[in-house]
Amino acid sequence: MSAMVARWPRLRLSLAAGLAAVWLLSLPAAAQRAPSDYRESDAVLVHYPSVSGVSLASPAFADGASSLTSQDRLMAFVSQLSAASPHVRLASMGRSQQGRELPLLYVTQEGLDDPAAIARLGRPVIWLIGQQHGNEPAGGEAMLAVAAALSSGELQSLLERISVVIVPRGNPDGAAADRRVLASGADPNRDHLLLSQPEVRALHQAMQHLPPDVVIDHHEFSVAWRWLEKFGALQASDVMILEATHPGVPRGLTDVALTLYRPRIEAAMTARGLTSHDYVTTAAKMDDRLVSLGGNAPGIARNTFGLRGSVSYLIETRGVGIALQSYQRRVATHYLLAKAVLEAAAEQGPALRTAIAAARQAAANDGSPLVVSHKVAQRPADLPLIDPQSGAISSRSITLADSRKPTAIEQRSRPRGYLVLRGAAAVAERLALNEVTSCIATARSQVAVEAYDMQRVAPGSNAGRESINPDQSVKVTVRPAIVDVPAGALFVPMNQAAAGIAAAALEPDSPGSYVGVGVVPLSDSETEAPVYRVTSDNVGCGAR
Repeated sequence: MSAMVARWPRLRLSLAAGLAAVWLLSLPAAAQRAPSDYRESDAVLVHYPSVSGVSLASPAFADGASSLTSQDRLMAFVSQLSAASPHVRLASMGRSQQGRELPLLYVTQEGLDDPAAIARLGRPVIWLIGQQHGNEPAGGEAMLAVAAALSSGELQSLLERISVVIVPRGNPDGAAADRRVLASGADPNRDHLLLSQPEVRALHQAMQHLPPDVVIDHHEFSVAWRWLEKFGALQASDVMILEATHPGVPRGLTDVALTLYRPRIEAAMTARGLTSHDYVTTAAKMDDRLVSLGGNAPGIARNTFGLRGSVSYLIETRGVGIALQSYQRRVATHYLLAKAVLEAAAEQGPALRTAIAAARQAAANDGSPLVVSHKVAQRPADLPLIDPQSGAISSRSITLADSRKPTAIEQRSRPRGYLVLRGAAAVAERLALNEVTSCIATARSQVAVEAYDMQRVAPGSNAGRESINPDQSVKVTVRPAIVDVPAGALFVPMNQAAAGIAAAALEPDSPGSYVGVGVVPLSDSETEAPVYRVTSDNVGCGAR
């Protein structure tokens, strides 16, 4: 077991993190809805048989019948796999809020468990994450099957060209309770910028030691619920897929996602008779029939991973609310897509790493304006749905809000960096977990900056469809200023690959910004943020 990972202490929430958790709980996601027991009819289920010819060597299928894998059985499986395989090494990211283990598997040809040694191999590093949402088990189960196939099965030969890190269950407390959310009630998939929750912080600490080139986040989507209530039909696609869509994601990473991985993913589905679609969702409001591609907020996992410099994909199978119906098909779909991603990465090898390095360098050199707010295009589209009684599949005409096609409403010039005069330690620590470097001002100085004048506001209920500020708690105006910078102040430069993370965290009107949620503390009477946009080069800075 990797000592570096295993020695991490259990994380504790600061006051700012507690405020962030409250913010997370206020999100209009499905986090508070109880698990559904919807049962699909035989006429529907005939469309979703088991996928033949896929070996799933995981606990859920060991006894010949589908079952959920308990935490104890999961831990026994990964422990046995690590003990028996020369390629798999088991580590711990820590424990969940209720004390459950957060296992991590390093899978390499050499059987390494030291992240630094794995990085020195120079191979593409692929992270596969399962079950961030506790009531979405198929992805987590597929991660166990992938680990088994890499250890001694059909995927083993890929390890000569890639290194793989597997998180089989990112939310063990939610899994135990069959709940989407963490024990705190927060949605982990919305916390990757704020990093207020121990399980999410633990994941990012592990990534800090071994940064990913590619991240695939495995989820499941609701089959019935809003679709049945609002459209009188069920979701028909086997799987929904979406890359990172925040406007700040380096274009080169999006190009890799769309030109290398998406065709391979689609081909893997077609070869098995599985159906796929872009990931879409719809609001819980019954009078709102708009269907949207996944959101652009920077704290959503797939967007955060893209902003920090990784090719990032969300994979969702049809599964939430239908218990174990069609479970083998759901798990097999995740397995086949993970296999396709790993095979594509292995085939590309050095070329993939070169493309990703070029995208990161372009992000560090980018001088284009920051998109502060935007609207997304709405267009007619077709959505495949299935009648819940007859099982007839039809294409429904809908209006789609397309997050891939934002139009800027407000832009700001890209600063040289940001000065943080309060809450610096908490800001630096969170940014570092997302691959953002910062430094400390070495001497007192005066610096030309842009200051933020703030106005506190209540977010609109539909702002998420119109802006990358769906949950902003402040509005700002920017003005030139000269600020006295004390020695020891934090400076966050923008000439780095993860500059998009820095901007998302430190522009006060970004959703979930560190000012907006209290990581940078403010009094109720303050109207100027203690964060400044640096427009000159005269910040003397030393190592933190």
